[in-house]
Amino acid sequence: MLRLVLCLVASLALVAANAADPAAQPEIQWRFVGGRALQTQTNAPVLKKVLTLPETSAVGPSMSRHLAETWWRIATGTTNMPAVALEAGIALAQDLLQSASAGEVLRGKAGREVAVALQLPADRVAVWEKRWPIWAGALHAIRGPSSASKPQLLRRDSWVLAVSDVTTHPMEATLTRLTAPPSSPGSLLHWQSVVPGHPAVELTFVPTNGNVRVEGTLRPIQPVPEQLPEWRVPGFVREPLVQFTAARGLGPLTAGWLDPKPSTGSGWPNQMFVWGQPNRSFRYPYFAAQYDDPMGYLKRLHGIYRGGFAPESATPRYKGELYANTNRLVLAGGVPLAPMMEAMTGEKRPLVTLAMIPLVKTTNPPSPEMLLQMNRPDMLVYDFEFTSDSIRQWNAALQLPDLLEGRSVVTTTPAVRWLLAAGPLIGECVTTVTRKDANHALIRRKSPVGLSGLELALLAKLLDPIPPIRLGATNTPAKTRN
Repeated sequence: MLRLVLCLVASLALVAANAADPAAQPEIQWRFVGGRALQTQTNAPVLKKVLTLPETSAVGPSMSRHLAETWWRIATGTTNMPAVALEAGIALAQDLLQSASAGEVLRGKAGREVAVALQLPADRVAVWEKRWPIWAGALHAIRGPSSASKPQLLRRDSWVLAVSDVTTHPMEATLTRLTAPPSSPGSLLHWQSVVPGHPAVELTFVPTNGNVRVEGTLRPIQPVPEQLPEWRVPGFVREPLVQFTAARGLGPLTAGWLDPKPSTGSGWPNQMFVWGQPNRSFRYPYFAAQYDDPMGYLKRLHGIYRGGFAPESATPRYKGELYANTNRLVLAGGVPLAPMMEAMTGEKRPLVTLAMIPLVKTTNPPSPEMLLQMNRPDMLVYDFEFTSDSIRQWNAALQLPDLLEGRSVVTTTPAVRWLLAAGPLIGECVTTVTRKDANHALIRRKSPVGLSGLELALLAKLLDPIPPIRLGATNTPAKTRN
């Protein structure tokens, strides 16, 4: 799984890289032990089990393709990859997932340039000698005649070094730098990105005591204030809980790079809570966010999305209808559920809530131990879950947008089959993000595999193909989502 993790972490961070400022400091650096080494981990036995599941191998082709497509998009700024480049890129991506590697991305004169050193099996060296010139040549060709980048490949001892431009990455100096002893001995993955216009991130994944410990630092663009709003956990949060997330300070943490206004019409809430309860049938996570003007929030949300439904649209994109009254927004007829958002003013702070299935009726408040862990003055995000339950719930919830577009439920695609096979093996995961000072937040996680249930479900959705639209599912044919 962590080889899956690695690909997604690398892909998402590379997708975020969108700066245009030449600098000697690499925008991205990584060191990875390789997928083959992950399958032999003894300090993280659950990770080893997940990686050696029969379903895991079926996900490999889509991971390699996704990594190649992402690499191309970041290097060229386009998606029109020639077939010969895709074939070469997939072959190279297979080794980036399986083999030990160290690499970096620098801004060169013609665009982003990459250098990667890999420890390859003997039969794969010839693949790189053949495919790297094709891949790098296609990258430079798409940039136009102004690109003067010079790709090169060097074999030295157990290492193969491939660079997309020897001007940006001189071979000997780059090989020495990338193959130097790691700064985090024993880690599975060390990742660092310093991309202008985005928070600087450093993450290290280390196997220890049967789990994968994740430690990292986030340097946001905007300072995080020392005084954070007092936690106001909604009074209707009740045990039993299989997952619970609390977040505050999201505004400064995401300022300048992650703006929710285009999709919600509003900024981040003062506080946000997501939780889930167990049930034999899937019980979807419940959501509550503290807004000073919850009714205004629902009004803006309705204004953004009502055009996608009948009768507002003669050619609705989504099934069902979106109803709004003074304090509620209800989606009816589109899916077997009736998701409802409600503005609640009876709590200590006004809230916007989202419900899909009624909560289990109990009178037990959240456990004092959990509240004690999150109730620290520096706590920005606290997340606790039983990942096996969380995976089932998030996998179901993330399919709702597809169902609204008239697409089929996904149960047999490779990534979902892997996700549902891996889920029961994974136990408790705890994640915290705390304020160190105005310019730094600390990330800590203890998990059997290094990722949370939501992250694993998002990974599966990213890797699987988008389901086709079923004919006649919506009031009129939905638009294809590409």
